[in-house]
Amino acid sequence: MDGALVVFHLPAGSPPAAHKAFRRALYGEDTSSWGGRYAYRRRGLLDDVPHARLYWGVVILRREDAPRLLAAVRRNGGTAVSRTVRLTGADRKALSSPPR
Repeated sequence: MDGALVVFHLPAGSPPAAHKAFRRALYGEDTSSWGGRYAYRRRGLLDDVPHARLYWGVVILRREDAPRLLAAVRRNGGTAVSRTVRLTGADRKALSSPPR
């Protein structure tokens, strides 16, 4: 079974606020208000897509989910590169389970 390796990032010199919004849109964010009294999760795209995260900005997905991630990266001002990869047993298991 083949998957897609996607590497994405923002352009060099992007402001910290852009990095935070980019990270939040893709990975989501655990957050709280009132000093931790109300904790909740802001969901990101990868919360709904089964994936294996290798490093920040490097994920392995099912091939059919890659265009969705590529479009989201470009929509949020980033650049992305995708390649087809042969999945290992651990990758197959991660991609066949429901998203985390």
